[in-house]
Amino acid sequence: MAGHAYITDCEGPVSKNDNAYEIAEAFLPEGGRFFALLSKFDDYLGDIEKTAGYRYGSTLKYVLPFLKAAGLTDREATEFSTGHVTIMNGVRGAFGRIEKAMPIYMVSTSYVHYVEAVCRYLDLSMDSVYCTRLSFDGYRMGDEEKRTVTAYFRRFLDLPPISWDDASGLDDASAGAVRVLKDFFFSVLPSMPVWRWAGPVLPIGGEGKAQAVTHIVTRGAIPMRDVIYVGDSVTDVAAFELVRTEGGLSVSFNGNRYAIMSAEYSVVARSASVLGTIAEAFREGGKGRIRTGDQEDGAQVFRRDAADLAYVTALSEKTRKEVRGQAIGELG
Repeated sequence: MAGHAYITDCEGPVSKNDNAYEIAEAFLPEGGRFFALLSKFDDYLGDIEKTAGYRYGSTLKYVLPFLKAAGLTDREATEFSTGHVTIMNGVRGAFGRIEKAMPIYMVSTSYVHYVEAVCRYLDLSMDSVYCTRLSFDGYRMGDEEKRTVTAYFRRFLDLPPISWDDASGLDDASAGAVRVLKDFFFSVLPSMPVWRWAGPVLPIGGEGKAQAVTHIVTRGAIPMRDVIYVGDSVTDVAAFELVRTEGGLSVSFNGNRYAIMSAEYSVVARSASVLGTIAEAFREGGKGRIRTGDQEDGAQVFRRDAADLAYVTALSEKTRKEVRGQAIGELG
């Protein structure tokens, strides 16, 4: 068992959910559309503006004041998450095989309420989990602040979607939306009492995931070359790049374009069972034992330096949306 580690994102490789999106949709009017706007703003800051030290996954922080204004509690978040867990086909079998070869760790941007629900469902220990920890009960919002936050929420619902072209250029409407959101999140919100609660929350995304991987290998004295990291989105890019450059195995599972461009291997599948096969092969003989092409249960495996990345990206994003739903599949 010593010497190898299987480190996986939660949403995507393990479950079909985007829990924060689903919570926003359930507890805020037009919350799904609002969350998608914040998610695109998140992508813009990291991918286009390349804000120094930016932490991908900050959507989960940006939405907190609005969820608090809606009165969301820890109990409601836990009950909702527990009742809506949707596990990827084949995960139980894959994990059973992987556990015989190496320890499993989970590194997730998701709120702790959801990750705990997934771990209960799969009988995994939270001792091997890194996620976004917070308590919705940790702050009581006053009525005046609630009215202020709600007024901003209604204003933001009138903003157009944010998009950019291949040259990273924004049209006038998108640029205006970005200016409005930047003014609120970087100037107005930090002066509000709710930010003393939400501000310190650190979503485990981007560099946060890379730091978690480093902590795992340091704690377990595991060579990075013996690490498998599986993810699917922009929040996994830093972890992909860390593991890949240090000789480990980075795997995109039904990933979006960010994941495809960063991982060494890409898996497109409607079942996670092939991840067990990949882990066993890697444990037995390294990357040389991993078979590309058509696999069990209709899965396809591609190696980055031997594939048409445009084709793989199109196929992976199509499958991602079919497996997880159009709205969730389009999130960064």
